[in-house]
Amino acid sequence: MIATVLFLLFTVVPVVETYLIIEVGSRLGALETVGTLVLAGLLGAWLGKRAGGTVLREIFEGLRRGEPPAVKLVEGLLALVGAVLLVTPGYLSDVVGILLLWAPVRRWLAPRVKDLAWAYLSRRGFTFVGDGAAGPAMRARQEAEKKFDHPVVE
Repeated sequence: MIATVLFLLFTVVPVVETYLIIEVGSRLGALETVGTLVLAGLLGAWLGKRAGGTVLREIFEGLRRGEPPAVKLVEGLLALVGAVLLVTPGYLSDVVGILLLWAPVRRWLAPRVKDLAWAYLSRRGFTFVGDGAAGPAMRARQEAEKKFDHPVVE
């Protein structure tokens, strides 16, 4: 399975990307093709920074509420991969990168990727401790906030 995925990533995808770049270049011209690829790279860097900041903010807000960060961390990883794909020259990678940077797609995909990763790691003997609920310190903080009817400031 892994060998097939690696073969596709390192052989088939670059061939498809090269073909698409040659096709676009033959229709638009060399300068315009390079311009679109550079523009996609700049857009990827900007969108990646924006999406990463949003995901980080959501992770910290969730941690304050006592939510486990696993899905949001995967969302952040998907945003990073999307930004890298946009910075990487190629039209197929640009389309996938834009999809990964689009929040609705990321939010739909993140729990599925997390579940696949957990299943993959579990089959290989990794064990996970806890049920993802808030730990003792977070539960004490939540109880104090309920008692005083406002957030606890440290």
